[in-house]
Amino acid sequence: MTRFPLFIVAALLLAACKNKKAAEHPLKQTTTTQNKHTKLQAEIHTDTLQFIYFEGNFDYWSCIFLNSSKDTISLVTDSMITDDFKNKLFEVKWFTDTLYEAGDNDSKYAANRMSHFKPIKGKPFVAPITEKQILHDIRNIPEVQSGADQVAIAERPSEGKNYYLVETGTREADNFSRFLMFRVYIYPQYQINVYDPAADTEHSLEAWRKQNQQ
Repeated sequence: MTRFPLFIVAALLLAACKNKKAAEHPLKQTTTTQNKHTKLQAEIHTDTLQFIYFEGNFDYWSCIFLNSSKDTISLVTDSMITDDFKNKLFEVKWFTDTLYEAGDNDSKYAANRMSHFKPIKGKPFVAPITEKQILHDIRNIPEVQSGADQVAIAERPSEGKNYYLVETGTREADNFSRFLMFRVYIYPQYQINVYDPAADTEHSLEAWRKQNQQ
């Protein structure tokens, strides 16, 4: 029977232990790396909202909606919804995102970002106000009836502008004499304000009438 010296047996056992630890070490390291870089998924919310308009004039695009409580909801978006879908209902998915304020040392702030949207059938939460109704209501303002014979829409809501601009006046043979101008908002509630283009200010009909009585 062959005999091995004791120090050879000890060396073989020590080498076996080192090989075992070396085989276990990469697996342990990989597991740690995976856990370190795992990110939690943002919570996704789903709502039915009425589309009002698209805002594209700021650092981040956004879409403005109304919810069933008729509250205004602003959602950051990477996609534009065209004016053809105004006042239509949408199924919207959104989550809370972190945005950066440009020019302010890249300061962070939280905002809700839209991740998915699709039009759906249903009755709008706020009935659309037609241009015909707007013109009719402006014509029926007593001050307009007594001082103007023409009422026309000068500007319509668009990106960065959520109102109709309506002008009134008198049409003569070769010119138009402007009388009063109005900004008409159709959401979150229908409102007609008197607009002063020289001062770029507006007032409710009630406040404007009080000012004129002073």
